[in-house]
Amino acid sequence: MACFKKFILIGFILISGLVVTGCSDDADNDDSAKNEARGDHVWKSQTDTLKTAKEMTKKMQESLKQQQQTLEEND
Repeated sequence: MACFKKFILIGFILISGLVVTGCSDDADNDDSAKNEARGDHVWKSQTDTLKTAKEMTKKMQESLKQQQQTLEEND
């Protein structure tokens, strides 16, 4: 029984340590401060990807229109 209690105590200590280290914001605060200094924000890569996707959509639509015009001319 004493061995079981030690096992539970050690498990509790390990889980508590994992929760404390996993929930600490020290590293996140440093990165966010650097990003703010550069003018970046959290979703910069996502917004850049969205802009690129919109540009590619416009190019694809233009290409599709040209293909349709070419097909109509050939008919």
